[in-house]
Amino acid sequence: MISNRLIDHAISKADDRKIKDIRAGLAYTAVMLDDNSCGLAYTFRNELDCICGVINEAGSIIGRSASEIIPWLNSKNLLAASMGLATINAILNISSDRWEEGNIITDLKVAPTDTFGMVGNFRPILNVIKNKINNIYVFERHPEKDLSLYSMDDIPTHLSKCNLVVVTATSIINHTIDEVLSYCSGAQEVYLVGPSCPMSPEIFGDYNVTILAGDVVTSPERTLQIVSQGGGTRAMKNTMMHVLARLPK
Repeated sequence: MISNRLIDHAISKADDRKIKDIRAGLAYTAVMLDDNSCGLAYTFRNELDCICGVINEAGSIIGRSASEIIPWLNSKNLLAASMGLATINAILNISSDRWEEGNIITDLKVAPTDTFGMVGNFRPILNVIKNKINNIYVFERHPEKDLSLYSMDDIPTHLSKCNLVVVTATSIINHTIDEVLSYCSGAQEVYLVGPSCPMSPEIFGDYNVTILAGDVVTSPERTLQIVSQGGGTRAMKNTMMHVLARLPK
C-alpha cells in the first residue's frame, strides 16, 4: 500500500521531531513541527461524523513525537488520517533544489486528441482545458450535484481510456489512491496534485505517477492562522509555494 510506504519513509526522516502546533480547519488540516516545518492535508468536512470526525486524543497531540502521529494516515477516521498526512508533508514537503517552482495549471499541456481524466473536481484546471479538448472524464464522490461528472464507481470503466490524468492527493486520505492509480498504467502523464500531495518521487515513481504537483509552506504561522479560521487555498496563496517534481517514465 502507498500509505504504508509513506508512513515508513516519513518516520525514517522524522528523527526526534515533535508536534509544535496542529489545526483542524474546515478546508485543511495543518501540522507544524518543532523545527517550524509545516504540512497540509485536506479536511473531508462533509464526510466527518461522530465517528470519523472526533479525535479522542485532542488536547494531548502537541508535544508528541511526529512518529506517533504519522501512522494515523491509515486511520478510518478521516480527520485523523488528515493529521497523519499533514505530519508526513511537514517532513517531506520542504524547500529543496530537487523541486522546481511551478503550477499544474500552467504546466499541464493538452491536445484536442487527448482523452483527459480527472479524479476530483478541480474547477481551475477544468476551466483551463475544457475548451481545448473534447474527451473529458471528471470523477467525483458526489456527482449528483453536477450531471456532467462521473461517479467514482465509473473509474474502472473510463479512467483506463485516458492518456492524461490528474489525481487529487486527497485520495491518499480516503484510502482510494492505490485503486485509482492502478487504472492509470496506460497514461502518458499522471499528475498527483494539491496541497495534500507528499513530495516523494521515491515512492510514487513505482505507481504510474509522472509528475508530483504539491506545495511547500513558506509562512507556517500565517498558514496555521488561516487554516484555523476556515481558510482554503485562495487565502493561503501567499503562504506557500507551488512545486513540481518530474518522475522518470
